[in-house]
Amino acid sequence: MVGRIEAMESFFSPRSLAFVGASNNKQKWGGIVFRNLRAGGYAGDIYPVNPKEDEVQGHKAYPTVSAIPGEIDLAIFTIPAKLMVDSISDCVDKGVKAGLVISAGFAELGDEGRALQAEMVRRAGSGGMVLIGPNGQGIAVPRTKLYPWMPAFMPDPGSIGIASQSGSVATVLSQRLAEFGFGCSKVVSAGNCSDIGWPDYLEYFRRDPDTKVILLHIEGLQDGQAFFQAAKRAALEKPVVIVKAGRTRVGMSAAATHTGALAGSDRVFSAACKQSGIIRMEKMEEAVIMAAALVSTPLPAGRRVAIITGGGGFGVIAADASAQAGLDVVRLSEETIAKLRERLPSWWAPNNPVDLVAGLGYADAVDLIPILMQSGEVDGVMSLGMGWIYAWLDPVNSQREFRGADNKVIRMLVDRDVEHGKRMADYSRKWDKPLLVTSNMARLAVRRGYSGLLEIIGRKFVVYPTIEEAVRAYAALADRYDFLQNHKSAVRIGEAEA
Repeated sequence: MVGRIEAMESFFSPRSLAFVGASNNKQKWGGIVFRNLRAGGYAGDIYPVNPKEDEVQGHKAYPTVSAIPGEIDLAIFTIPAKLMVDSISDCVDKGVKAGLVISAGFAELGDEGRALQAEMVRRAGSGGMVLIGPNGQGIAVPRTKLYPWMPAFMPDPGSIGIASQSGSVATVLSQRLAEFGFGCSKVVSAGNCSDIGWPDYLEYFRRDPDTKVILLHIEGLQDGQAFFQAAKRAALEKPVVIVKAGRTRVGMSAAATHTGALAGSDRVFSAACKQSGIIRMEKMEEAVIMAAALVSTPLPAGRRVAIITGGGGFGVIAADASAQAGLDVVRLSEETIAKLRERLPSWWAPNNPVDLVAGLGYADAVDLIPILMQSGEVDGVMSLGMGWIYAWLDPVNSQREFRGADNKVIRMLVDRDVEHGKRMADYSRKWDKPLLVTSNMARLAVRRGYSGLLEIIGRKFVVYPTIEEAVRAYAALADRYDFLQNHKSAVRIGEAEA
């Protein structure tokens, strides 16, 4: 496997690449992907291969890969499936190390396509060439501005590595990360996984210094044992978040025709995920938020949580959700209550959740967080409802672009929210305990420019769009802490027995 992992670097750090099937027709895949590759700003050498053209989108074209002068690290393919085997042989003769096969028409179509796919892999393997795909939509490497893929969207650099069986899902995962202010280390549309498979992606991301969290979308496994072994090895070093499709009989059937994937028992898969330290999420947005949380949030050393809310109803919802997720909404000590009481109105009813009871002119959440964090009674804090001012200034049915407000009173409230955002961002790592902030305006903050929330988001700190997602994230963070602690305990026991 080590040799395969080293060869995979040619996908993500190529010095030169050949694009087989590059086209001047920007309504074809070869035209669209080649345009995006050029537009991204990749600094290496680009060689379009098209025997019918002398020039493609401003670049000199070549009839074959073997006709290109100099070495080629990566070949990208958008040609018909029936031409792939001979083209792969041409690349092997040239000494190309890696091939990104965007072309479809292989195992997803049945036995004939499966045989063609197997022969393509065999020819590549005979020359030590590794393949991503086929039937994908490309890859993205933001750090080097390498974007040979279908969507026009180009993610910013970040610490989350994505590999997705579906190209469309890969795009959505990276786009939703951007909506919450997070970028990606690498994004891969894995397609049929004919050669490079899930154990390879897990091992590559485990070794990759640019990747801090691994996010996978999978439809099926070729080798479940190899997958979970690689997943546990990775999870002991970096969080692994998975969205698994094909959970139902209908979904399994759809996966078979989409990428030729064979999906097994969902119940067995979930149990194996838990044993391997994998964090499994059912929905794409939950997986995105969880990956962002794992990049930015310290792990809680326990499940004791304090909740601060500007509205009592939010507190009740959060308390219920926390209890159902196995969190402990602790009873605060008299000493801590006394410190809180000094900052809150006389009509405050001492409790956890700590309800600010609409006490305008009294303490805000940012004033109470230090009291709770330093009390020694909680392992983390959830603060609910930040950024409420933007719902006033930018209502759902607004037809204008949000740019703040000229009214002095409103401007004062926005400025105060900006200051609160700065303090929240500072708090997020101050005590090495999780601080989870929710806002019903979170999904719009980046698009609409909500300055207070951007103070948090701009420092790579998650603002959760719902209470339930914040609670799920806290519980998953606690689960990861337990997984790592249990593994350390098992290692210590094994060393003692030896």
